[in-house]
Amino acid sequence: SVWNPLVTNQAGSYRLSQGSQIVAAIQTRQEILIFTDLALYSMQYLGAPYVWSFQPMGSNISIISPNSVVTANNMTYWMGVDRFYQYSGTVQPIPCTVRQYVFSNLNFSQSFQVVCGHNEAFGEVWWHYPSTNSNTNNCYVIWNYADNNWYFGTMNRTAWYDTPLSTNPYAAI
Repeated sequence: SVWNPLVTNQAGSYRLSQGSQIVAAIQTRQEILIFTDLALYSMQYLGAPYVWSFQPMGSNISIISPNSVVTANNMTYWMGVDRFYQYSGTVQPIPCTVRQYVFSNLNFSQSFQVVCGHNEAFGEVWWHYPSTNSNTNNCYVIWNYADNNWYFGTMNRTAWYDTPLSTNPYAAI
């Protein structure tokens, strides 16, 4: 609860050089990924005296919403404003056969509602998004990373949680 940097704590600050706002962050196995509106940073714990290390991992990338990212199978996947990405040490766009359909059918004024989920049982990453004629999530796009296939359709979902305790993920309207 002490925010001032002292020799007795690990408080401090660091200014990220690319981007004007932080859009999302997600904890992965080795690092915390921080998404700004223009770049991706890796934040790793070092310990005293500098505590945290920040490394830019990609620039000129985007993320469409705070909840449009998921880490699965030691990879991080997310939806940008015009393409899909993956990260496993380096940022790479995911080739998408339905990209034009998805992004031409997306209501960008409601894009902060986009939510991402993982379906481990089938090796799938799901993104739920609002279509151009909707103010709430009513469409989905799925990437099956095991088979490298894309699917899309309509379904109202605003939240997603994959759990090994159930045969199916939990999803809510």
